[in-house]
Amino acid sequence: MRYSSRIGRPTNQHSGIRHQTSPAYPAGRPVGGAAVRRDVAFVRERPSGPESDALLVVREQLGVLLVTEQAAELAGPDGIALEALASLSWVGFPRSGSPVWYDELTAILRGHGLDLGPEAPQGRELIADVKLAAVASGRAFAPAPPGWQQPLPDHVTWSPLAGHPLVRRTWAVWPADSRRRDLGGFIAALDRSASA
Repeated sequence: MRYSSRIGRPTNQHSGIRHQTSPAYPAGRPVGGAAVRRDVAFVRERPSGPESDALLVVREQLGVLLVTEQAAELAGPDGIALEALASLSWVGFPRSGSPVWYDELTAILRGHGLDLGPEAPQGRELIADVKLAAVASGRAFAPAPPGWQQPLPDHVTWSPLAGHPLVRRTWAVWPADSRRRDLGGFIAALDRSASA
């Protein structure tokens, strides 16, 4: 099941719950902080500390976007071996956007013999069009979830990775001291959706 359907159903059923999706959640900052009031945050990095509770709501086994001909050449019976991408550039993103996810992803890529090249400039968000243009050149790959929502150019395809080495997680995070019944119902709905 895709990210949007796992989170979408509960958020539609509990429209009074204020939520925000972001890649990282600053350590020690309460979900309902002064800058942005929200009841739940959907984040890639599970915060530590007693201020927040968290629930794993989505676990995505990422594949890669590649030029279709390359994907056909590299694919084995179970997908593309990550190390087979060593001759291509990784279409990266700035570490500042999600430091823990960035470190996990780059460690896995390096562990499979991939040279990541220079780090993406800080403060630059990687938009889908830039990612697709880099992949379409035939000199790069980009990790992506199955059912990637952006339209793909005709000569670019999504392929699974053999052994599923890249797993991206999305956590629901809320204030640990919350006693709100509506928030409890929302979290329970998320838990049921994540277990389905």
